Amino acid sequence: MAVNCADDPDRPDEERLTGELARLRAAYEKASPVFGPYRLAQVVLCHGRPKGTDYIREKVKDLDTPKMLLVGTRGDPATPYYWTEQTARRLGPSAVVLDNRNEGHTGYGSSACVHRKVDDFLLYGSLPRSGSSCGAEDEDRI
Repeated sequence: MAVNCADDPDRPDEERLTGELARLRAAYEKASPVFGPYRLAQVVLCHGRPKGTDYIREKVKDLDTPKMLLVGTRGDPATPYYWTEQTARRLGPSAVVLDNRNEGHTGYGSSACVHRKVDDFLLYGSLPRSGSSCGAEDEDRI
């Protein structure tokens, strides 16, 4: 829990948490009946914990590094796609985003397309164009 709280930028203060708890509960359950209550519990349990890795969001920006591949899955109930976009913007031009238009947590095993693009990067250093996507075609599932 401590690691998740340190990594999660969505830690509301006490006033926001108590004022929005009912709305948050409904929104989390609507977004994911399975993971929603668990994620909301994390928000509540993270209240009052130290900032953790917030310094990364504040200080790690526009890196001059070799290209890196970030895979964001649109239907990931635990890791929102917008975190991928935010991270890529923060890292700068070295970050290449692959938009995985599938469901489920993590992207590598979600489709043959993602699997192929990640393997091409890891094995051969070949990157897709930033903003490329892999569809949710059933035949792509591996």
